[in-house]
Amino acid sequence: MSDQKPNLGFTLSDPEFWNRSDQDEAFRLLREQAPVSWHEEIASEWFPEGGRGFWSVVRHAEVTQVSKDQETFTSGFGTEIVDMTPLEQATFGGMLNMHAPQHAKYRSIVNRVLTPRTVEAMSEDIDRQAVAAINRVVEKGSADFVLDIVGDYPAQIIGDLLSVPESDRAPLIDLTVQALSAYGTQQAYSSYLEIIDYALGLINEVRKSGHDDNFLGRLLTAEVDGESMSDQDIAIFFALLLTAGIETTASTLATGFYGLSLHPDRRVELQNNFDELAPAAVEELIRWVSPVKHFRRTATRDVEVGGQLIREGDKVVMWYNSANRDETVFSNPDSLVFNREQNPHVGFGGGGPHFCLGAVLARKETTLFLRRLFEIVPDIQVSGDAVFAQSNFVNAVTSLPVSFTPTKKLVL
Repeated sequence: MSDQKPNLGFTLSDPEFWNRSDQDEAFRLLREQAPVSWHEEIASEWFPEGGRGFWSVVRHAEVTQVSKDQETFTSGFGTEIVDMTPLEQATFGGMLNMHAPQHAKYRSIVNRVLTPRTVEAMSEDIDRQAVAAINRVVEKGSADFVLDIVGDYPAQIIGDLLSVPESDRAPLIDLTVQALSAYGTQQAYSSYLEIIDYALGLINEVRKSGHDDNFLGRLLTAEVDGESMSDQDIAIFFALLLTAGIETTASTLATGFYGLSLHPDRRVELQNNFDELAPAAVEELIRWVSPVKHFRRTATRDVEVGGQLIREGDKVVMWYNSANRDETVFSNPDSLVFNREQNPHVGFGGGGPHFCLGAVLARKETTLFLRRLFEIVPDIQVSGDAVFAQSNFVNAVTSLPVSFTPTKKLVL
């Protein structure tokens, strides 16, 4: 066991790393040569004051180890790479930055409202939003897959779920993009606060109107062991659900469709056998895309991970994008493979108490959108270069030109 901190010649805290075209190769080398490695937090445009450094874990085994062991690797000091004050931790992330038993109690409250049955009951509305998103462009014959089609599809669904007036959704989408573009920065934090302020106003309207039969109303009355969530708690969860629910599904669909364009045989296979292949294909797209690249934990004691000694108080960052490309777990990890016998991807987290609350909703949104896309514009193809976000947090395509045979709008 070693407590040495090897010099890799680069740090994953450097914004310029996230402009590199060989990021996947860099992570492959890390998995092979330094699966648990130390990274300095240099001062940069994202984090002007720098930081105290962090450990990166990049293999599937260590990512799942850290994810599942909340006693040793706590979320209670923040899940962002940058260190925040306790107030900032509580505000910027809510339940993400909680440790048991507080996290378990709040999660139980939400689980009573955001259930698989709730998601299934949303199916018609989700399908309607998918058709509306595609209908916007069907008569044109060309579009930007992100900006014109899928960009606000999950936002409309989350807006429906949270009873957000349609006129308010565009500004909330803009705030969400700002909050996630450089996760953990002051600019992102300020955008998050604006979303929370908006949510408090919406919650107040629900209380005054007495319309407690919607999602927010049920959250206001849900209890576990006689304890409910405060308005501030619900507003923070509102911001969490909005930011996570919008960006991750949009990234899965846009980056996933780009992935299908790189694997045309898989695209044809899926399109011709959609109902049979969709469950496995959606899981594989989530693995291949890895819409969220990382979350952080903090070591509560000295511990060995991957042969490396990590000291109590050290920050440990799990790189899901790398774990989902681990050659020892996934054969042909850079390819889309729909017939894997097992697909233990960490696209929703590596297991443990912080497994993604919205996984069921994300799967439903992805499945219904792709079904309608192939039905309405079956010959849609990528027609230009994909533009990727410079981000250490979201794996997002920000622009993807597509073309297709113009057709009439689908009327439901």
